[in-house]
Amino acid sequence: MAELIITLPDGRKVYHPVGDQPVVIGRDAGCDIPIDDPSASRRHARFSLSSRGLLVEDLGSKNGTIVNDALCTSKLLGNGDRVQIGSTLAVCKTQTQSVTGSVVIGEEPTSSHATRYVSRDTQLLLSQQRLQMIYELSARLTTLQGRDQLLENAMDICFEMLRLERGAIGLRRRGSRAVDWPVVRNLRGAEGELKISRTLLSRALEHGERATFTDDGMGAADPTVSMVQHGIRSAMCVPLVHGDEILGVIYGDRISTSTPYGSEDIDFLAGIAQQVSIGLINGYLLEEQQQMIRLNHDIDVARGIQTGLFPTDLPNRPELKVAALNDPGDRVSGDYYDIIETKDGCVWCLMADVTGEGIAAALLMANLQAAVRMTIETNDDPGALLAYWNQLMCRNTDDSKFITCLLVQIEPKTHRLRFASAGHHLPLLLRDSQEKPEELMVEPGFPLGIEESVSFPTMTFDPGPGPFGLFCYTDGVIEAMDNDQQQFGTDRLLDALVELHTLDPTPLVKGVRKQVSAFAADAKQSDDITILAARIE
Repeated sequence: MAELIITLPDGRKVYHPVGDQPVVIGRDAGCDIPIDDPSASRRHARFSLSSRGLLVEDLGSKNGTIVNDALCTSKLLGNGDRVQIGSTLAVCKTQTQSVTGSVVIGEEPTSSHATRYVSRDTQLLLSQQRLQMIYELSARLTTLQGRDQLLENAMDICFEMLRLERGAIGLRRRGSRAVDWPVVRNLRGAEGELKISRTLLSRALEHGERATFTDDGMGAADPTVSMVQHGIRSAMCVPLVHGDEILGVIYGDRISTSTPYGSEDIDFLAGIAQQVSIGLINGYLLEEQQQMIRLNHDIDVARGIQTGLFPTDLPNRPELKVAALNDPGDRVSGDYYDIIETKDGCVWCLMADVTGEGIAAALLMANLQAAVRMTIETNDDPGALLAYWNQLMCRNTDDSKFITCLLVQIEPKTHRLRFASAGHHLPLLLRDSQEKPEELMVEPGFPLGIEESVSFPTMTFDPGPGPFGLFCYTDGVIEAMDNDQQQFGTDRLLDALVELHTLDPTPLVKGVRKQVSAFAADAKQSDDITILAARIE
């Protein structure tokens, strides 16, 4: 887009954009810019925009066309070049201003009877020619493109088709009533501010009405009088509407010509606005899709990192075998299990469940995992360790998050078990000689992160000679639901352990998970599922 700033012989200025269509200047009334200048020819010069820039061509005028004080027949113009046409001066401006945040909302510039409002439900009335134009412009405005590019294209079209002298596009911030002005063109007036009627803007944004404003005729005899007194000669404002949502507005006006905008002009602008609205929604959808792709990538990376936090080398020797699985309900898990062997030959089995699921729960789980790994060998009392971790969680998390946790210490040589629970499901003991699993009882304490000054009792259990098995789980197992919203439940879990009737941890873990999946069928997994089993000889 380029612009001509034309100074007429009587001192008045005319601002005229040059777009895809050439602009002819001369004394003939049929010229794009007719001038009352006896020293100019009827069709004096033509300005056209090409890929190289703005070109001026003399059309065989009597007195010639002078560019920067030199007579020429054609010349490629640069920004600020001066073209003399008789007594008329045209200055080339090859870069149109586009300023963000330079719109000022003011009161109605003239009497209200000069403004006409049309409701959003009123049908657009367009000639066949302009309907065809809208159809041809659709591809430019509705294809996927960046928001700023779309709005610049829309503003180009408005200037080309409706001969705007100034214009702006305002967009509501998503989820807010505030309006930003990413595109503002051809600013005039004090400090380069474009003033828009508050009434026009509010009726477009609040009620979806389109409006035309026309000078009330006070300056009909001399256009400069109205220009000085009121500034704006004619203006249009239309909403950008998508369904029931008003996305923003398109505003345009003229300040140097008395030719008013008619009803078909504003309907044509409203037709352009419809295409822009579709383009904006397409752009929003593209942006949301790109954000979703980035989010999914970040979640995949987070899951990879989280998987690396789980132990990889589980005990698998004659006196002790351990198997475990973690199946997140939301790609990343708030459940946590760990197996840690200490220098004294003891093995710690830990299972924890953070409230909720997703990224927040996974971050808190990672925090606990770091605390466990740093402190597990500082104390051999499960209850004392839970108390210390609880203090850390209380200091580092808010009241909305807490963690249930089960900590079991296994002494493979003596078979002795020591364990404590912070609000977690108690472990189950399995024996070949027992038909049903035995729940190991201990007084459960508060979950971690609720109350800082609490204690956690430690239970010591001597199961006698082996072999025997230990089974631990999170509530995702018993709270798994089918399509009828029925839970798997503790009874089904106990029945599954009886049916599987094995102390071997790997088939035991896989078998329980398989039965939970069969029960849920195609229902969405509602929570993280974590299972840990151990066999002690």
